[in-house]
Amino acid sequence: MDRSIICGVDGSGDSQAALAVAIDLAARLRLRLIMANVVEPIRAPHSAAASVGIGAIRQPLHQATDLQEGAAQELLGELSAALGLEQADQRVVVGYAAERLADLADEEDAQMIVVGSRGRGAFRAAFLGSVSTSLVGVARCPVLVVPPAAANRVSTVNHDV
Repeated sequence: MDRSIICGVDGSGDSQAALAVAIDLAARLRLRLIMANVVEPIRAPHSAAASVGIGAIRQPLHQATDLQEGAAQELLGELSAALGLEQADQRVVVGYAAERLADLADEEDAQMIVVGSRGRGAFRAAFLGSVSTSLVGVARCPVLVVPPAAANRVSTVNHDV
């Protein structure tokens, strides 16, 4: 199996910064780049579950997940085309972001996972939690958390080399 880097992308500026760093690292280290988008499961409101019944809720939720998976695949395709990453693998996985990125890294025998930082600050991150913080706790390979300003630094370094 080829050695790889997993990069979690969601279309945000933070994930684009992470992707810029992952592209650079993959090229320098000659690793296969895998762009991954995690579609989180939809939670049904308790009142709807009680009034309609569980059997009636499953079908619309499944259809919404199919729509989300299609949008995720479209996002990965657009990023790949825009950045000239035709060689990069694209994965859409369903579940909770930190757990699924860690699982994907295991499945792909990845050398590293690269994700963006939301930069919420210590208090908000502690209260709300974050994918990057959770990922550091569950991943079984190194995790690189990229701050938004790092993308500018990578493009500057590449031009200087």
